[in-house]
Amino acid sequence: MNFSTITTTIVKFIKIEHKKRQKQGVVIGLSGGLDSSVVASLAVNAIGAKNVFGIIIPDYNVTPMNDVFDALELARKLKIKSRIMDISDVKNQFLKYLYPNEFATGNLTARLRMCVLYYYAGIMNRLVLGTTDKSELELGYYTKHGDGAADLLPIADLYKTQVRQLAKFLKVPDSIINKESSPRLWVEQTAEKELGISYEKIDNILQFLDDSNRDKKSKIFNSTDLSLVQSIVKKNYHKKIPAPICVLPKNI
Repeated sequence: MNFSTITTTIVKFIKIEHKKRQKQGVVIGLSGGLDSSVVASLAVNAIGAKNVFGIIIPDYNVTPMNDVFDALELARKLKIKSRIMDISDVKNQFLKYLYPNEFATGNLTARLRMCVLYYYAGIMNRLVLGTTDKSELELGYYTKHGDGAADLLPIADLYKTQVRQLAKFLKVPDSIINKESSPRLWVEQTAEKELGISYEKIDNILQFLDDSNRDKKSKIFNSTDLSLVQSIVKKNYHKKIPAPICVLPKNI
C-alpha cells in the first residue's frame, strides 16, 4: 500500500469535511492506543495542532497508567492541547442504581467517554473524530453510541493491520504501535483475547469476504477461523450504522 497517498487522502478528507461543517476544530478521545494516535496525527496534518484537542478519559479502576502516559506523550509530541477526565467516580455513581453486569458496565464506560467528547465538542464548536478502523467496523467490535459514535471516521476504510503500518509511516511512538489493542472496558481486556483470533487472521478473512476482493485473494485461513469471523459479524449486525430508516411511499 502507498501510505503517502493514503495519508494525503485522509488529510484532505478531514480538511474538507471540517471546512464544510464550519467548525472551529476537532476533539479526539486519546486512549494511548493505536487507532486514536493515528487519527490524532492525521488531524494535526489536516487542520493544525491548535485546532485539535485531545481528551484522555481513563477509568482508573481499569485503565493502565502506561496508557495515560502514552496519550500524554503523544499530545506533547503533536503539540496539541489535552485534558485528562477520570470517569471512575461518575461511573460508580451510575452503578449504585444499576443491575450488576460486567459486559453492560463495559458498554457504559464507552458511552460515558463519548458523552465527555460530545460535551467538549459542543461547547468548543468542534467535531468528534471517530477512531474506529475497518476491522472493528465490519466485525461490529465497538459500542453503539459509545466509541461507535462520531462525526467523522477517518480510518474506517483501513483494516487494523493497515492502520498499524500507517502508524509506522506517521512515526507514531513504538510503545503505542506495539501495544496490544484493547477498548479498556474491564481489567486486562485485550481485543484479540476477547475475539478469540488475531487481527492478522481477521483482516485476511474480512478481505476475502469482501466481494470486490474475493477473486483476487487466495484462501490463507482455515474453515474454523472463517466460521468464527462470520459468526462475530452476524452477531453484531444490529450495530450497523446508521440505523435503518423506514422509507414511506411518496404518495401515501
